[in-house]
Amino acid sequence: MGLTIAYSLFASLIVALSLVPAMASSILKNTKEKESKVLDKFLDYYEGILTWTLKHKGIVMLFVTVLLAFSGYFAYSKGTSFMPEMEAPQMSLSIEMPKGSTFADTIQMSDNVIERIMDIEEIQTIGALQSQDIGGFASGDSNKNTMSIYLLLDENKKISNSEIEDKIKELTRDLEAKISINTANMDMTALGGSGIEVLIKGRNLDGLKDIAKEISEILKETEGTNDVLIGINTDATETRIQVDKEKAMENGLTVAQIFGEINTLLSKGKSSTTLTVSNRDYPIIVLDRHKEELSRKVLENIEINLNEDKEEEGVKLGDIATISEVQGLSSIRRRSQERYISVTAAIEQDYNIGLVSREFENKLKDYKLPEGYSIELSGENEMIKDSLRDLIYMLLLAIAFIYLIMVAQFQSLLSPFIVMFTIPLAFTGGLLALIITGNNISLIAMLGFLVLSGIVVNNGIVFVDYTNQLREKGLEKKEALILAGRTRIRPIFMTAITTILGLSTLSAGLGMGSEALQPLAIVAIGGLIYATLLTLLVVPAMYDLFHKE
Repeated sequence: MGLTIAYSLFASLIVALSLVPAMASSILKNTKEKESKVLDKFLDYYEGILTWTLKHKGIVMLFVTVLLAFSGYFAYSKGTSFMPEMEAPQMSLSIEMPKGSTFADTIQMSDNVIERIMDIEEIQTIGALQSQDIGGFASGDSNKNTMSIYLLLDENKKISNSEIEDKIKELTRDLEAKISINTANMDMTALGGSGIEVLIKGRNLDGLKDIAKEISEILKETEGTNDVLIGINTDATETRIQVDKEKAMENGLTVAQIFGEINTLLSKGKSSTTLTVSNRDYPIIVLDRHKEELSRKVLENIEINLNEDKEEEGVKLGDIATISEVQGLSSIRRRSQERYISVTAAIEQDYNIGLVSREFENKLKDYKLPEGYSIELSGENEMIKDSLRDLIYMLLLAIAFIYLIMVAQFQSLLSPFIVMFTIPLAFTGGLLALIITGNNISLIAMLGFLVLSGIVVNNGIVFVDYTNQLREKGLEKKEALILAGRTRIRPIFMTAITTILGLSTLSAGLGMGSEALQPLAIVAIGGLIYATLLTLLVVPAMYDLFHKE
């Protein structure tokens, strides 16, 4: 997008310096100025406002500064997002049956759900499947208690995906199954993971699990979160054998010997070879016919004998070790060589990730973390912060380049400074436009401010440059400012209006996926409208304020 704008502006510059003068010399042979009473009255009215502005510069500057602070505060209070949500022509459901349900129960429930939602007018096609992966994207679960349902929607639907979601929830509210609905908005947060993710780091796994459970409770108490999950597999339990070294030594045993005995028992039942039949491999497993399930009770009664001939009576494992069953981890993860457990939470519909994360972080400040553990916030909100920080650096660099170019053009440091001062003030218009339209600050909106910083200076350059020309001809400062305003108001309005109209179709968000760049257009239009007022009133006031003579 940036390259396209740059190439287009470069091409338009060549056209303006070559083709336009050539065409004007041939076409504009007879030009007569036409009087317009309406325009004359408007110019007289503008001259009166400009004269008042020049007499009350302090009030004007204070007003625009306060308005900038006000718009910035309210835009920040609306929260942030990574990319705007875009309507997509598909949705998906995930049906999770209660534990103990059979595959037949899952099929029956799926048929029941499909039968209820198929009458929704906006849904064209429904498909149900039970699979781990489709087209390279994780889409379901091979568990017999879950089923995925995919919906293809009418591209000309009159209601949003969120409204369809509400209809589905209403129709399936009484069913005894957990139904999760994904509106399948084309949200780019899928590239980096959506929602809130908390990484708890430390050495001790039991301590990590305890902290993870406490953090998950804080997340559940935070308004706007749902589907809070921690990296612990609730279906898996592990049996722990903690050997008492002193008791083991009293019986002439070491931990290594005890481990060897238990490992021998666990090794039974492993694949010994592979049999190939009709191009298919089958593992051959040899089992001891006396093999028992290694339950806690069985383990306690296992006799471990130091004598390899086992002539002497051995010692029971339960006498020299503590055996317990605890909840197991789905996996042990590491980051920077440090163990961690992640706690994740999704964001409910109609809630903003920035605001929800802000509330959670405030609650997290009151949590006392045990010594030796640390917490790192990850997920969508951290990705937003990183992206916005990078864009702010880009914006500052762009402003620096603009200033240097104008210094070279004006051969002055003061005149470019007056024009540059309008850039942050012009952001007021973009922020107000976001507030009025109900959009929040996003990556695309920040790109709009980046584009705006290069556009708003154009009219200011024209105004200041013409004022300098008039003063060089001998006009007094305030007289030159008023004449420059009356003379340049038409090209300033024409430049602003043509750009605004060009962006108006994009700001309307018409068509599938058009929401992607809608905030950019909204910011640019709002900023241009406000920047036009700045150029006609604030720039003259600043010029009068900084030029003492």
